[in-house]
Amino acid sequence: MRDAELIIFDCDGVLVDSEPITNRLLAQCVSDAGWKIDAAYSVTHFKGRNLHEIHAEVEQQIGKPLPTLLEDYRRICYKVFESEGVPAIEGIHDLLDLLDEITQNAPLQAPHRCVATNAPMRKMKMTLSGSGLIERFAHRDDPARETLFSAYQIEKWKPEPDLFLHAASTMGHDPASCIVIEDSVSGVKAAKAAGMRAIALAALTPPDALQQAGADRIVESHAELVDELRSRM
Repeated sequence: MRDAELIIFDCDGVLVDSEPITNRLLAQCVSDAGWKIDAAYSVTHFKGRNLHEIHAEVEQQIGKPLPTLLEDYRRICYKVFESEGVPAIEGIHDLLDLLDEITQNAPLQAPHRCVATNAPMRKMKMTLSGSGLIERFAHRDDPARETLFSAYQIEKWKPEPDLFLHAASTMGHDPASCIVIEDSVSGVKAAKAAGMRAIALAALTPPDALQQAGADRIVESHAELVDELRSRM
């Protein structure tokens, strides 16, 4: 990570521990619509995918249009986020603290960072704010510069590479100089298609699936990345 110019973080499952919440609520909405699934099924089959693609799959499975499915799902998610909050992923503050320390000691050699997610901008800002992370992604050279990127801005979703390429271009970095930290198969595929290195966080997604998607490295927690960075300081 020390040799990267830009670290691109996925949001859900990498920065905020929202995946258990969102998959539970998505399974609830899909079940209410007529296709009985549980949160485990949602994690295995829907995690990291484009919601519009999931919407079409659910309609096909049930055999009728569901025009309010995504609206209902988002409304319930936002209500839960506001009432319960979303915790930060364990170890992410430690990793960001260490990256800040590296920046203070060697600002010209330290990587910049940003967030790129398939989720809507409203959801990203809500979960990052609720976990105390949003202020940690202000651009260190220009606080007004954009560092939060949503697939909805460009209407291209992972596993397509466009979101990561858009983030790198906006931040002013070549794809080959970027490292993506992801936790989903679609995210790893998007990073590799963009010509970037991918570190996969194996939490809800099996390591074998992440490896088959092309991950350059698989870790079980952010603590592994902290240990690696400290060993090179």
